[in-house]
Amino acid sequence: MSRFATLFGLLALTAHHALADWQYRSRPDLSPPRLNITIPATDDVAPGYIFVTPYPASNGPHAAPEQPAAYIFRNDGDLVWSSLGYFAGWVGNFQVTKYRGQAVLQAFQGTLDPLHGHGYGTVALLDETYRPVASLQSLHKLVSIHEFRIVNEKTALVEIYQPTPYNLGPYGGAEDQQWIVDGVWQELDIETGELLFEGHSLDFADPADSATPLRGSTGTTSGEAWDYFHLNSIDKDDEGNYLLSGRHTSTIYKVSGRDGTLIWQLGGRNSSFTLLPRTNNNNNNNNNNNNDNPEESSTAFAFQHDARFLGRSAAGALETISFFDNSAASSSSPSASSSSARIVQLNHTAVPRTARELHRFRAPGGLAAASQGNAQVLLAENGDAGGVFVNWGSCGAVSEFRAGADGGNDVAPVFHAFLDAAGAVQSYRGFRFAWAGRSREAPALVALWGREAGKAVAHVSWNGDTVAREWVFYAEAVGEEGAVARRLGAKPKLSFETTFEVSEEAVKVLGSRFVVFAVALDAAGEVVGRSGKVPVRDDVHGGAGQENGFDAVIQGAVEQSVFGDSVAGDGDL
Repeated sequence: MSRFATLFGLLALTAHHALADWQYRSRPDLSPPRLNITIPATDDVAPGYIFVTPYPASNGPHAAPEQPAAYIFRNDGDLVWSSLGYFAGWVGNFQVTKYRGQAVLQAFQGTLDPLHGHGYGTVALLDETYRPVASLQSLHKLVSIHEFRIVNEKTALVEIYQPTPYNLGPYGGAEDQQWIVDGVWQELDIETGELLFEGHSLDFADPADSATPLRGSTGTTSGEAWDYFHLNSIDKDDEGNYLLSGRHTSTIYKVSGRDGTLIWQLGGRNSSFTLLPRTNNNNNNNNNNNNDNPEESSTAFAFQHDARFLGRSAAGALETISFFDNSAASSSSPSASSSSARIVQLNHTAVPRTARELHRFRAPGGLAAASQGNAQVLLAENGDAGGVFVNWGSCGAVSEFRAGADGGNDVAPVFHAFLDAAGAVQSYRGFRFAWAGRSREAPALVALWGREAGKAVAHVSWNGDTVAREWVFYAEAVGEEGAVARRLGAKPKLSFETTFEVSEEAVKVLGSRFVVFAVALDAAGEVVGRSGKVPVRDDVHGGAGQENGFDAVIQGAVEQSVFGDSVAGDGDL
């Protein structure tokens, strides 16, 4: 699809938002959430950008954000990229991954059933230019929202929400209750779509272990099947075995990658491990610490998300995993005062086997996520855990922590932000990654007459770009024979949108009819992007005619520059 078609479709689809926000004069169609940063990033935060997919927590008139989408932000909340127009439907699990040796973006796109906590769709992979390079669905089915994880840059793990006829009599089901949700996962070859493995929760997880009881309104139809397991994450270790999180059994499972049989299970009603009391070696002044509840001194957890393999000792006696603990909002009698990210070590040689907590990272302000959430362990240069980036799920916030030097718990966050200042927002997962974006969109430019006669202002942005470091602005008189492009000046690219004031002297020289364009330079001073040429128009937002102003935005965003490499004229302004 051409850049013109892409942007024209974007503008047409989002025109009803254009007058509601005006965050960016060059891109009035974009209305990203405004992060409410309560703990500004310190020098201890890991390098990279913030990746989130905020969407409304309700459908009311004050639901936020204005435009649910996948977003990349800087630590100060400045926008890097909005996915508006790139993905179809609800977007989730947006992050950087590696495919065939290249860093790519991944995102689920499709429908969301918020009542039942699942969806149907596909996963798209975008390259550094935000061009689709692959799309994947499960074998003969659409994947659900919870998981897409690339293994060894070649295969992908996906989760499927599969209603299945089942005898629910042993679990208190009536005669008309005959449907259960089987937690299905598959491993697929991304390039060919070949099915490499398929597993089923009903093969190893007894519905009797569910912490979500069968109710009279569930199990009667495929649309109301009993979701006894609720598979919400899948990982794979270097031995080929799978790590699964069953939210509704409050259990994490390790399952054989050879035959799908159970190897061990952590938590829930039939744990393979004794959960050791928690030890707190870090006595900092974090106001969120609260060990008054004896349950908080335990390694116990409930309704968790995002279980991940972190490592294993050489002989396999010790395994370390991470997960996001939702137990603080799990019932009327929560077992923790706030949600937390957890790192737990499993000892397979102890008799009986034990699970010991290594780190717990609590939500600032006692946030308790009733659903969603994830904990991304950030690796230090030596490969050890350097900290954790946490997305607080239904609470609509993200934090970053550095691991305590003494290996202790309850370290204070080095960054915290709510995902929209208006509130009522949530995000399924959130991440921090390094990313180099080289946008295929042309830079968007608009030039507007100021409120004072003889003054003009240019606004330029480049959605998704992380390479440009400077904007150089040029002008060219209209209607003059042999007119040359004259350099107006330059400004560093410090944020999503850069504003440049055209001097009164330049306006006098150029006259009342001239066009403006901008050239993007990288750190080496090389040209990496060029806007189209746009005339100076009346300011729509300031009360002038809407048609002209909107034309200026479209023109600057999609026209291809016709000037050559040498754009500076004889007389720079």
